[in-house]
Amino acid sequence: MSKSKEQQLWEACTSGDLDLVKRLANDPAVNVNWGDPELSRTPFYRACFYGRLSVVEFLLTFTKVDVNKLQGQGCTPFYIACQNGHKEVVSLLLAEMRIDINKPNNEQLTPLWMASQKGHLPVVQLLLASGKEIDTKAKSKAGIAPWNNKTAAEIGQFQATRATLYQGESEEDLLKGKQNGPLIATLIDSYEQNPQHVRTQLRKQLGLEGQFLLSPLLLHLSSHLYCPQSLHSHPSKSLLLPL
Repeated sequence: MSKSKEQQLWEACTSGDLDLVKRLANDPAVNVNWGDPELSRTPFYRACFYGRLSVVEFLLTFTKVDVNKLQGQGCTPFYIACQNGHKEVVSLLLAEMRIDINKPNNEQLTPLWMASQKGHLPVVQLLLASGKEIDTKAKSKAGIAPWNNKTAAEIGQFQATRATLYQGESEEDLLKGKQNGPLIATLIDSYEQNPQHVRTQLRKQLGLEGQFLLSPLLLHLSSHLYCPQSLHSHPSKSLLLPL
């Protein structure tokens, strides 16, 4: 059985075939917000899931694209980009006024919550530097907060169970979460105590001064990211974390 144009668009967004995406998305007969039967994931969601930057950028030019449409588990395209650590896509979406950056999924996990738990430090830095209202205190349905307000021992205990909590994660992902967890905890805690100072320092280190947000091109060129590991004791000290 031949595939519908909606299915073809969905697969093109998944693979990053921009030429095919352009042809199908410009067809007025194609429903660009079609969702797959399994989880109602839209073409835009798939592009964000796989970090297809050029496809995401193109689809954002269409007002008919529902950029916040939830999939079956309540996840938005922005949420999934944060979960998967696609910092270039996250940067692009943060500059789009239509994006709901705090929308939680069915388990009440926010994009910041998931990026924090996954150890995606560059994504957390972008969220806090954006100048937008970021909910740092949102808890999951089970009452679990992000990294902030957790002791080093609690973070270590959580990371010891990551393999069972997040099925299918690679060893690299597990290691990243373990290494970046304490850094993210310090960053969020510092942000809650003095958001303006932390935001200013992040924007300076990320090259965001005078901009709303870092462009995807500058993200590629950036070789360091700011991590205020000692903001409380050394508020003027800038620490750099190599990518």
